Amino acid sequence: MTDPAAALRAIHVELDAIFELARELVVAGDGHHAARALAAYRALTARHAADEEALLLPHLPADARWPAGLYVGQHGKLLAGIDRAADVVAAVAAPAPRWRAMALCALDALIPVLHLAEHHHAAEEQALFPAVPAAALAAVVAAWPADLAAHADALAACRAALAGVPSPP
Repeated sequence: MTDPAAALRAIHVELDAIFELARELVVAGDGHHAARALAAYRALTARHAADEEALLLPHLPADARWPAGLYVGQHGKLLAGIDRAADVVAAVAAPAPRWRAMALCALDALIPVLHLAEHHHAAEEQALFPAVPAAALAAVVAAWPADLAAHADALAACRAALAGVPSPP
């Protein structure tokens, strides 16, 4: 059996890769697919956060490094940040006039999400995962494949769109 904490860290890596896909599509000027990748990232983040709140946080000991409210608050801030960035990301459209300026605005809107996700994942990996039973961690891991599969077509379309962007010489 795979170590459930390691499997949860791998889920965080997958989430990070989806977020990076959205940012790369912004850089390519494809706001449509960037918004689609960001929507998948948001849905997967929301589902993963709900699973953590339902399955992990009830097991968090009273003397844990950080209280459950910290994780719940970070989940809310992360989702709100994604929501704030979504319209700016969708507005990027090459070769429209000033599309590069719009791309920079979109990347700027995504920076707080990136930083919060990095800090949040680190907090979970360092303090939450070691504090709760492995069976609870495994329950969150078990939910992930179906959640990810629900967005497979959208993510495949986004990756295909990015693959079609010519690389600079």
